[in-house]
Amino acid sequence: MAEQAVKTAKPVKKPTKKPIKKKRESGMFTQALAYFIVFLAFYIVITLFVGGLIIYSFNDTAKNTEIYSIGIVYGEKTLHKIDAQDANNEYGLYIPFSYLTEIGSFGIAGSGDDVTLFIIGTDNRIECKKNSSLIVINDNPIRISAPILYQNDEYMIPVVLLENYINGIDVTYDDEKMVCSVASDIGKTNVALKLLLPDEMEKSYFPDSYKYYTDVSDTSGN
Repeated sequence: MAEQAVKTAKPVKKPTKKPIKKKRESGMFTQALAYFIVFLAFYIVITLFVGGLIIYSFNDTAKNTEIYSIGIVYGEKTLHKIDAQDANNEYGLYIPFSYLTEIGSFGIAGSGDDVTLFIIGTDNRIECKKNSSLIVINDNPIRISAPILYQNDEYMIPVVLLENYINGIDVTYDDEKMVCSVASDIGKTNVALKLLLPDEMEKSYFPDSYKYYTDVSDTSGN
């Protein structure tokens, strides 16, 4: 009977262990995926925030208490007033070229995209392209921080050009009233560009004695 019990007894199977490596790999993949999702969400938020700031900076119109209006002054008389909303855009302060001609002897020549602004009675000139910040002042190429614009059949001149490159036009700022004054004296005779035409090279001078020479090929001694 004991032998029969031994023969009929089924062998006991040992429990098999599940592989741990696959669990670890699966956990690492899930963790990496979670990090990637968090990073992607953070990146999208930052991108939208920066994009929103850029759009806001180009489309926001500040109030008069935050930006300057402009007064065009000739002598002691204010000829024109430009409110802050019309004087400012995303590039800065601007005045119409026609207003500038009332306080200085300025003229304009050319048509289309290429024009020349000049001071009447002088050789001073500014060559510019419509809606471009690259200008040529008396043959000196300059890139200013704001372009010369063309709007409503009028060239718009950035105040920064008047401040930095034109003598005889005074640009002052009243921080209390938030007014920028663009002014000149009566007579308009002292207006000139700060960058002058390059001086021409002087011709070399040779005394008359240099005009006479001995023919070195003559070996006769004559």
